Amino acid sequence: MPQCTKSIEFAPCRRFTGCRGLGKLRVRNEAIRIESYLVIAAVGLIVASCALWLRERGLRGRHAAIGALLDGADALERRLQECRERMQHLRDMLTVLPEEMSERADSALQADAKVQAALKDLLAHRLWIQQHAAAASLRELDAARCALEQSGATLQAQLDRLAGIAADLQRAQTEARTLKKPGAP
Repeated sequence: MPQCTKSIEFAPCRRFTGCRGLGKLRVRNEAIRIESYLVIAAVGLIVASCALWLRERGLRGRHAAIGALLDGADALERRLQECRERMQHLRDMLTVLPEEMSERADSALQADAKVQAALKDLLAHRLWIQQHAAAASLRELDAARCALEQSGATLQAQLDRLAGIAADLQRAQTEARTLKKPGAP
């Protein structure tokens, strides 16, 4: 067999002429991988920010609902006190009227027990707020606020009725004074 004395030289493969570009491909793949991690991190931050914003919004809504509930309770208490004062003032007006007229009006003004019951109910609302407002849902807080508003509307009707009674008493007092003057010596 003949021996080959020539050394074999390998020529660069022409099919793989982009071998130098292989390094660029690796760098590009790493850049894409880093960009992917950055996009994932950005999406994660956006999701976390949205979650925190929604939580903060819910807390602000809860805080506003509790504030509205407490403000409603304060307003109702002021109106109840006003109702009590008006009733006392109207009772004082009855002393000028003849007894037969004042008996009927006095029976209409005997709502002190109702005002007292409303104040106790308001106290129960305040205790509920104190004990349960922190854990109550927004729906429960809204229901409590609506109950206070309904009580306030009922009380307003009572105050309007008292205003009508006051006007009637004023007229009756005026009539009683005019009746006393002609008969006075």
